[in-house]
Amino acid sequence: MKTTSRLFLIALAAILTLPASGQSLGVAARAGSTGAGGEIAFNLTRKLNVRGHFSAFSLTVDETTENSDPNMQTKGEANVGAIVAFADYHPFANSFRLTLGVGKNQMDVSGKAIPLDGVCFGDEIDDVCDGKIFSPERLGTLSGTIEYPSGIHPYGGIGFGNLARGNSRVTFMFDLGFFYTGAPEITLDTDGLFKPTTAPENLQSINDGIESFAWYPVLSIGIGIRI
Repeated sequence: MKTTSRLFLIALAAILTLPASGQSLGVAARAGSTGAGGEIAFNLTRKLNVRGHFSAFSLTVDETTENSDPNMQTKGEANVGAIVAFADYHPFANSFRLTLGVGKNQMDVSGKAIPLDGVCFGDEIDDVCDGKIFSPERLGTLSGTIEYPSGIHPYGGIGFGNLARGNSRVTFMFDLGFFYTGAPEITLDTDGLFKPTTAPENLQSINDGIESFAWYPVLSIGIGIRI
């Protein structure tokens, strides 16, 4: 096993040190604000590349609050990702580039909150409710999602690194830009005493408050190999 590993590393090092002046194709591993993934690029002219990109990341949360009134169990999942086709223009025929693209920013968030205790509506004296106690079932549950309704999102940005053209096998990649996603939409589903929070006028007010989040920032780094 050790001998095989050494041979693999020697072969990989040999490939990476070969000159790449005649190459027109490259692959890269990327990580950034749209998750982790990879891409492939093809050189069209001395200054123009086309590039395909895929990335994804998900996070799951399952927590229970303590010392709150009432204590809540919260469950949620957040997903980010992107599937994009890019056109990279290198105006000075070096690593600097201007990038335009079109694709799908696949960000969505969903969550649910469940009360674990009852709530006292009235005065509490020595932890005894002098009023009416509403059970967790009476309080109800609260669930919601945040997602982008638009199916296609344009992209614009700048970057460094020419994945498909250069004098060495390895290149480092950096991108900074924005997706225009349109404003995300929040949907809420509740029952019990939480129901008034999802009244149409309340939900419209919430969505009006996030209309400015129509631009999704992209920051990404990576390392590529020209083939």
